[in-house]
Amino acid sequence: MKFLLLPLSAVLLLLTGCWGGQWVNSPGRVEDIDARTTAMAQTLDSIKAVSIQNEALLRAIQAQAGMRSGTQTQDLLELTDQLERLLSSRGSSGSTDTPASVQTAYDEAFGQYQQGGYSVAADGFFEVAMGSPDSDVADDALYYLALCHQSLGETHRAIEELTAVYYKYPMSDKAASALARAAAIYSVNSASAEMHRLETIILESYPNSDEARLIVGRRDGQ
Repeated sequence: MKFLLLPLSAVLLLLTGCWGGQWVNSPGRVEDIDARTTAMAQTLDSIKAVSIQNEALLRAIQAQAGMRSGTQTQDLLELTDQLERLLSSRGSSGSTDTPASVQTAYDEAFGQYQQGGYSVAADGFFEVAMGSPDSDVADDALYYLALCHQSLGETHRAIEELTAVYYKYPMSDKAASALARAAAIYSVNSASAEMHRLETIILESYPNSDEARLIVGRRDGQ
């Protein structure tokens, strides 16, 4: 859904504004990401609560008025049902159907990625992520764009894009994995505080994910 998305350029600006080539500057940025996502979820929950209240009110009005099949009331109830379906779609990556041309561009980029053509693949993934942020493959494109940059040794860009997957598409099936990979990069660069921050987000936001179970298992074994 569009209200789960922000332009990639805006996200990267938020993530890179104070990077300055130093890993230690990342904590505030991660906290800002977490706060914005929490606020987003609270807003959606509030909308859903109002929707439920409205439906109950409409049904009460219908009962009091003896409207067994009132057209206007039924129309309002159908609108309420549509809102509920819209809200329930949060469970996906929040995207829409993918045009054939976008799917083709993604598939070609993925093919290049599998063959080790990371520079070419990165261009293709960037085109999809930037040009079609509402498509079904936008979150995957952003995720693999980060992996291309990581493979090319551009770890700072990889961190930014991996974190952007979580920020832009918190319901994506790639979100927990993206955070875990970003945490691993921090770990390799001896930025343990930043690593633990991202792992905490995983444990709190995706407690049932494989990534969360690995984190718990590792910490219990220490």
